[in-house]
Formats: sequence, C-alpha cells, structure tokens
Amino acid sequence: MTQLTEEMFQIFDQPEFSFKKIKMQHSEAEVAELKDEFKGVWQTWKAVNQAVAQNLPTGKFAKVHVESWTNGWNLRDHYWASYRLQDLADANPCVGVMLDKKQLQVYLMFQHYRSENRKITPEQYNELLADIPSWSKQIDLQNWYIWNGEMSSEFDDHTKLSDYLKQTDIQKQFKSELSDATFLVGKFVFRDQQHDVNMEDFITNAIVDLLPLYEKSVKNKGLLR
Repeated sequence: MTQLTEEMFQIFDQPEFSFKKIKMQHSEAEVAELKDEFKGVWQTWKAVNQAVAQNLPTGKFAKVHVESWTNGWNLRDHYWASYRLQDLADANPCVGVMLDKKQLQVYLMFQHYRSENRKITPEQYNELLADIPSWSKQIDLQNWYIWNGEMSSEFDDHTKLSDYLKQTDIQKQFKSELSDATFLVGKFVFRDQQHDVNMEDFITNAIVDLLPLYEKSVKNKGLLR
C-alpha cells in the first residue's frame, strides 16, 4: 500500500522545470537535491504502477509504460503512465494515469501520438460517447469527469460526469465542440482530498471500471479477439 501524500504533489509546485534555467538560478548542490526529490517521488510512482500492473487481470494488459521523470532537458511537470490491452498495443485508445500538482487522475483517452500508425480514427473513438450512459450505470459516479482533450488542459476544471449525463444541453454542446478533438473520461482524487488514499487500489479500481468502455472502443472495429 502506498499512501498518496502532499509531498508527491508538492514537487510540482516549483516555478521552473528547465534544467538550463534551474542551473542558472541555483547552486550545484541545490540542483542535485532537486533532482533527488523528483527522482525519489518518481521511483515511488513507478513502483506503484508496476504493482497496479500486477493487480490487473493476468495476460489482459501489455507491459505498463511509465514515462521518465525527465526528458533530458526538463524535469516533468507531471508524472504519467499508460496501460494498453495486450491485443491492442498498436491502437490509439489507452488508459492514462497522471499525477500533477493538482490531482491524481485515471482516464480513458485517445492518444494522438503516432496516430498515422495506429488503427482507430478520432471519429471512431468518439462514437463511444453513445455508450457512456449505459456504461456509467455500472460505476459510482463520484469524482468522475468528462472533458475535451483539445479545449481543456490538465489543470482546468472539467465537467462532472453526473452533470453531463443528467443534462442534454451539456451533452449537445460537448459533442458539437469536439470537431477534430477527442473526449477523455476519468476518475480524480484532488490534492485537497488526498488523505487516506491507497494509490494502488485507486488506480487499479479505476482501470477496472474503465475496462468495459475501453474494450467497447475497439470491439466494434473488429480489433479485439
């Protein structure tokens, strides 16, 4: 069990993430200490996601991808991991898990990176919106949100899924604004709500909740065996 702590959020509060600028503003010892702090939280993050991968149904998912704590030039302003079904490693949809200064979130997404080499179009993925009402009946809607991947940043406040489901005007506006964008739907735990959160359980349970919707996104395209 790994407790979600204030210290995990706190490392992302700093104003600068570029190594070049950080080195201009701090001593070598301070830079080394900062790197150690980021790497320490990231090592916990990596271990959590590796444990989650072990908790998921055996043989169902490909190896979890945990993004590094640095890209070589910058510290990350968030930590990210992705989970893909074993049979769908080359399809765009995946489950993302992100920790930043505001929240921990687990969400279904359409990854646009290398889209030309993948098998599902944004339009096909967005057809999944029609399945959200029936899928949502199987989950507890508390702390679930839906948002537009192009119009919203990770720090914006998103639409509560419960509000989206209850109000047709919100649904119509949301769909009309998608255009070439894709939607995301996920569960959040916010920084000011993070007490007594078991990270492994939270992430695992959210992925399991998303799994029927994730599988639906590709089953109709004949990609799932």
